[in-house]
Amino acid sequence: MTKISQIWIGVLLIILAFLIGTIFFYMQAMSPYSRAKSDAISLVKAKTDVKKVTNFDITTTTDTTYSVIGQDSKGQALGVLIPAQGGEIKVVKLADNKSDLTEKTATLTLYDDQVAWQTKDMVLYAFETGEKLKG
Repeated sequence: MTKISQIWIGVLLIILAFLIGTIFFYMQAMSPYSRAKSDAISLVKAKTDVKKVTNFDITTTTDTTYSVIGQDSKGQALGVLIPAQGGEIKVVKLADNKSDLTEKTATLTLYDDQVAWQTKDMVLYAFETGEKLKG
């Protein structure tokens, strides 16, 4: 082998090692999120009428909340809120939403034991009335 081919093989091995390390780091970093998502979806399917999950988010207002949105067997959209520290699971019908926000424009969350929408700029709006709660 020539010196140039040995250098190319060395460079390619370094690049390969870097890529494998990056992938491993990413997988480790995403592990808690993936575990929380799968646990929350399993709990929602076992404890509620949700049959098909369409959205999952994690929000933090005063406490961390897992937000799962899905459909029941009748096709009605439901929002399920699970406090991360344990507690009562809240289920709301998205048809009862009185604000202009939806799951595409905000995230369903709990704020002082009240169902609310949290926008990307961290403003909270009441689910039942649409009034601004914080922000």
